[in-house]
Amino acid sequence: MGAIIFSDKIIKPRALWWAFFRIMSYSIVVINLLSFGLFLYVIAPYTSYFFFNDLRFWKYMKFYHKYYFYSFTYLYRILSRKKELVKTLLPLTSPPMDHPDPALFRITKEWHLPLDSCGDCHRCCTFVTKCCFLDEAGNKCLCYGSLFWKFFNCGRFPSSRAILDYCKCKKYEANI
Repeated sequence: MGAIIFSDKIIKPRALWWAFFRIMSYSIVVINLLSFGLFLYVIAPYTSYFFFNDLRFWKYMKFYHKYYFYSFTYLYRILSRKKELVKTLLPLTSPPMDHPDPALFRITKEWHLPLDSCGDCHRCCTFVTKCCFLDEAGNKCLCYGSLFWKFFNCGRFPSSRAILDYCKCKKYEANI
């Protein structure tokens, strides 16, 4: 299959699709912020599918305004207070993932909970600001396995040693 060469890197068409998807997702966040949170309601079926893997948008509309405030707070804190985390943002061409890179991270030997659980730890969901999709009462992520979860930091946590150390994650350790 064809590829595009940028300087010394070769970018495959699939990676270009991932970059396009992320840019569109970031654009939706910006449009939503500029519309004071109304845009997610306009594209409600897509919003529902993107975050919850479900086209029945009426079930999730209570989260749309929460996402507006979450987005605003997250961006503000990243850009103003936690600048060291900007270095850990995903490259646009990163593939979607539903687990950390096994070449970089492994589950610690001390971990005795189920592999798909983080117990009562929510550090990765709260290290910048509390995620609006974190259900602490039910101890679960409401968007687990969705496009949002796979394409951004959630599904691949930890994505770097810096994030692992910053969140003081007890489930994973670096392979190196």
